[in-house]
Amino acid sequence: MKKSYNVKASPRMFEQVARQIADYIQAEQLEPGSKLPTERQLSELLQVSRSSVREGIRVLELLRFLDSKQGEGTFVSDPPPFLIPDRVIGQKLEPQALRHYFEIALMCAETVLMLSIQHHVRYSNVLSGKTFWENLLFFITGLGESLENPYFFVLFSETFGLVLQSGELPETSAPFEMQEIIDAYHASDIHKLKKLINLLSEHISFL
Repeated sequence: MKKSYNVKASPRMFEQVARQIADYIQAEQLEPGSKLPTERQLSELLQVSRSSVREGIRVLELLRFLDSKQGEGTFVSDPPPFLIPDRVIGQKLEPQALRHYFEIALMCAETVLMLSIQHHVRYSNVLSGKTFWENLLFFITGLGESLENPYFFVLFSETFGLVLQSGELPETSAPFEMQEIIDAYHASDIHKLKKLINLLSEHISFL
């Protein structure tokens, strides 16, 4: 009997599609370097739209689970791919993997900030985290929950949450105060926000 990979409707369809594609790879025992079915074929297999398949593939590309080559198709990554964040929480990861997740999280955080400014999302909650990193998580999450498309917010939450749970982010490691990001956001200062995010990327060299 043919295995069904159907995806149930969800506000985060792209996230479910990404996980189902990963399930498909495992169930079909596709080796690194193996070519995936086309977007149309995956759309029919999962019974979702091609746009949802495309977004799911994009998530897995960001996580280095897949590698798309123009004109050739989409392939299982080689060397072996990183896992989807929620599947590795609780497992100890190598510094290289944590660093990769941290970079993805910062990229998504910057995108959430830019989209929130574009859509005039206001943030008035009091940050109650014990560390800079917890407050960054609360702030980006608070903004992201108000966006119509949760793509970057969800990916940020999973990847940054994974790094945060690893315990590898020292409490005093941030190169500036969280209030600087908040002030720059409320001033719609895109240049400063990008500069601050870049500082975080450069500062965290221990991962």
